[in-house]
Amino acid sequence: MIERRAEERVRVEVCVRLSGTDTRCERFSESVLATNLSRSGALLTRVKAQLRCGDLINVEYGKRQAQFRIVWVLDGSSREGTRVAIHKLENQDCPWEAVLPLEEAVGR
Repeated sequence: MIERRAEERVRVEVCVRLSGTDTRCERFSESVLATNLSRSGALLTRVKAQLRCGDLINVEYGKRQAQFRIVWVLDGSSREGTRVAIHKLENQDCPWEAVLPLEEAVGR
């Protein structure tokens, strides 16, 4: 299978705080796992909130946070919860930059 992603993903699990407005227009905040991290996105697991594609959410890791757009949502088992793919908005800093490998210098 050909990899379509422009960025390398790091297969680690970090606990993040997810918040925003759910499908019922109610505010929520919960701890979830973020995996397959890159500078522009991640896969969230164990999500309990009902979310939909295109919505904006806030993700906080440590003392850093950023806004992300939901790319897709996949309902999972009750133990694993819903899985949500997210992509960071352009003007936001990556909250988990510290756990990613250093970027190679361009032109080396």
